[in-house]
Order: sequence, then C-alpha cells, then structure tokens
Amino acid sequence: MHHADVLADVARRVALLNEFRTDDFQDRVVRMVNDARENWRKDGELPRFGTDASYDALVSIASVADSSPIAVRDACAVALDESEARAAR
Repeated sequence: MHHADVLADVARRVALLNEFRTDDFQDRVVRMVNDARENWRKDGELPRFGTDASYDALVSIASVADSSPIAVRDACAVALDESEARAAR
C-alpha cells in the first residue's frame, strides 16, 4: 500500500472515530497511527520530522488525539490534503 493510501485511510478512520468519541479514543488513535507508521520504516528507521510531509501529517494526528475534536478534525483534513498531494506526484 502506498503512503498516500495509508495516510488517507488513517485520516478517514480517525475522523469517523472523532465524530463518536469513546473513552478509549486517544488510545485507539495512537495505536492506529503507530501501526500505520511502520509503512514509512526504511532500513529499520522512521523518517525524521520535517523530511517527509506525509509522515509528519500522520504523526500529527496522534499528537492531537487528546485535544479538542476540532483539532483532530483539522489534523485529519491536513492529512487528507497531503495524501492527495502525494498521490498526485
């Protein structure tokens, strides 16, 4: 699966979970992002922040998981925009 597809999938799933938050919302989001980020691992290493915009967008979703629903929605929107831009390249 391409990075753009993985990023879009996570962003869509998190956006849906964000609409119907449960007590374990943050844990579910972090687990989902951690599973997905393995797709970016190359030679055992993950990209450094600032070197891959799609990876940064993915990790940003997890970093705002304990924030307001609006912050999570915005992070998902940025991730979807980045996935579309990456797919167009």
